[in-house]
Amino acid sequence: MTMRFAMIGCGGFARRYHVPTLLADAGVRLTGIFDPHPAPAVRDLAAATGAKLVDRIEDLPDADAALVTTPHALHAAHADHALTRGCATLVDKPFVMKSADARHLIEHAARAGLVNAVGFNRRLDAGCLRAREIIRAGGIGAVRFVETIQLGYERGGWFMDPALGGGGPYTGRGTHMADLVPWLVEARPVSLSSRVRPGPVGRSDRGGTVDMLFPEFEYRMTCIEEGWHMWDEVRIFGEDGLIELRRPLTMPTGWSLTWLSRRGATREERAAEPNEGQITTQFLAACRSGGPVACSFADALLSVRIVEAAFASAAAGGAPHDLG
Repeated sequence: MTMRFAMIGCGGFARRYHVPTLLADAGVRLTGIFDPHPAPAVRDLAAATGAKLVDRIEDLPDADAALVTTPHALHAAHADHALTRGCATLVDKPFVMKSADARHLIEHAARAGLVNAVGFNRRLDAGCLRAREIIRAGGIGAVRFVETIQLGYERGGWFMDPALGGGGPYTGRGTHMADLVPWLVEARPVSLSSRVRPGPVGRSDRGGTVDMLFPEFEYRMTCIEEGWHMWDEVRIFGEDGLIELRRPLTMPTGWSLTWLSRRGATREERAAEPNEGQITTQFLAACRSGGPVACSFADALLSVRIVEAAFASAAAGGAPHDLG
């Protein structure tokens, strides 16, 4: 049976990471595209596929599934609309800005019995999956400290508008680490404190640092606007070793892995593997089979709580914020 698919938003990111996968699937028919300000490439896509291009979300034709890939702060309303229309729904990261919205969408999807997912693609990356496997097997002993560093952020367009971007680097990039680290170590933080570097009046912030306390270790997340654009790295220190994950600057996706022993000897190295489209492929498979997704709305709630708490802590001068 052909799956009718609607795109809620169709910017450059969606056209690069999602559209090729959708077009390559013979069982998917793109029926509608919501984009109030379509680029020529979006008009061409609509013409080539026969999809109805609309500037009001209410005018989208019926669909079985939908992808929400609009500006961050609009995700909650647009995902709610998709669920109300009876669509299995995939939301690009970040999920939503507020934990109350996340809980509402979790309950909405559950009541409707609809497949739901958030595009945290690192959960499907080969290097990240191998790191999780090593940690679970005790390959580095008990985790004692985690550090992540993300440098660079968009410096124009809707990303800079808090009403659309929802915040700066924490929202657009740090949300990945807020999801990835708890997933890798299979533990949840109990509290955090944060510092945000403000931007000019009316513009999104420039990121900062978040210190999270887990039951057995601490985690420092640095996510700032400056530096090598789109640098990403993760270091997980255990009693008996270290895991380093890094996304090469030459690759938009894919993470390399280095596993070191306590004495610094290399135990394993794994080159980064491109994984563009994996999250879309898995979502389509789940829609067809009812199988699991990499990250459901419920799974993504913690990332929302962490980013929300980071901004709340910074607004209170770095005061600790409970996540228990």
